[in-house]
Amino acid sequence: MKTIFFTIYDGDTEKVNLRSDVFPTLKRAGLKIIILVKRKFVDYYRANFGDSRVLIEPLPNARAFSERVFYWLGWNTIPTFSIYLRRKEAYLKHHRNFIRYRVEQVVSFFGRFRLWRNFLRWIYFHISDDYGKELFQKYKPDLLFAPSMFSFEDGRLLRQAKKLGIKTITTVKSWDVLTTKAFTRVLADKILVFNEYNKREAIEIGDYKPEQVEVVGFPQFDIYTKKEIFLSRKEFFKKIGADPKKKLILYASPGDWKNPYDHEVLLGLHKAIEDGKIKFPLQVLIRFHPKYPSKSEYLKGFSNFIFDRPGTYLVKGAEKSLEGADQVFLWTFTDKDIVHLANSIYHSDITINTESTMTLDAAVFDKPVVLIGFDGFQKLDYWSSILRKYEREHYQNVMRTGGARLAKNLDEFVDYINAYLENPSLDSEGRKILREKLIYKVDGKSGERIAKIILNYLEI
Repeated sequence: MKTIFFTIYDGDTEKVNLRSDVFPTLKRAGLKIIILVKRKFVDYYRANFGDSRVLIEPLPNARAFSERVFYWLGWNTIPTFSIYLRRKEAYLKHHRNFIRYRVEQVVSFFGRFRLWRNFLRWIYFHISDDYGKELFQKYKPDLLFAPSMFSFEDGRLLRQAKKLGIKTITTVKSWDVLTTKAFTRVLADKILVFNEYNKREAIEIGDYKPEQVEVVGFPQFDIYTKKEIFLSRKEFFKKIGADPKKKLILYASPGDWKNPYDHEVLLGLHKAIEDGKIKFPLQVLIRFHPKYPSKSEYLKGFSNFIFDRPGTYLVKGAEKSLEGADQVFLWTFTDKDIVHLANSIYHSDITINTESTMTLDAAVFDKPVVLIGFDGFQKLDYWSSILRKYEREHYQNVMRTGGARLAKNLDEFVDYINAYLENPSLDSEGRKILREKLIYKVDGKSGERIAKIILNYLEI
């Protein structure tokens, strides 16, 4: 029986890899699977995923000075406009440390050269480290599957596995990672990506060879192809307390960290509904981000608004105190949460978000998408406005398809909503292009593709 290490970094990697067909397909193949998680969550994962052939083991604390240094060096090394934006934003909004900013610019300059990137990887690889040594000695895995790539845990485990000659497979975690945050400080034997854009990025920025990169699609979208999960419109509207006589908008609230004026956008939408500027009776299902607090939550009690905070918190009361770096790890999606999201999109007439993956989710269902590109009632400069976010590489790929409309002020916002309510097929061709270019395949088999690649690499 072959053994694999399977790391779970957070609720996102759980959703994509454990709650899709990746994990069940590997289980059916007869592997011994060791799921490696943060110590505080061992009991949760044992209760939900453990059995005689699936063991849950805690990982040692992965934070170290060298990891923080290489994280800083790594993201500054990525030669993209997204990183330029991130670096400038950090300078303007936080420290305004000119010397540090200059050093980051120098690192960025060298980041354009593969020689520099490989030099950083060489240094990182030769750092003395025995992270996870006891686990490797105890289980002697045949393969490490590290679906986060850029976490401290996955980086150190990948390095250790490579030193021990163990096969390694990683993933990009999310479709923006290679251009916005994750330097490939350890090159795995294979990297699995969501679409052809990611493949090009993995080769050109991540320095992988073409034969090492496999395009698999989005495993978290597989469930959208299963007709049995969908409620009738009547059932779903009753469940969320909606009026079946009104149109429904699904509004994905991103949290104040991304859009601090999101509540003003909603106030503007509420006023437009009340003033009759929206041409159809309308209600808004506001879906909060499970990780981040939002001032929009204080709008409860407004007519036409229905509130929904998805996710399950692994620590009781975490949803009431979402501040602090570790809070982002305290939530996960259960199967019930995933099915609820699918129904929320399926039964919406329009979806609205702020530079979110929700655009791709909506495109699976061919649902119109309006993107928020303005700052509520504020008139902000470029470096303070949300509009700049849409210039990042991964979202420029979205905008070029014509599959979503970017509202740059409240009037455009209302006009786009009215246009889509009157004609839902508007921009359908753009959404088709979006599906083809960014989602790869909507066939319900992305998770299975990942598992088969792992099994083939193990020669099973």
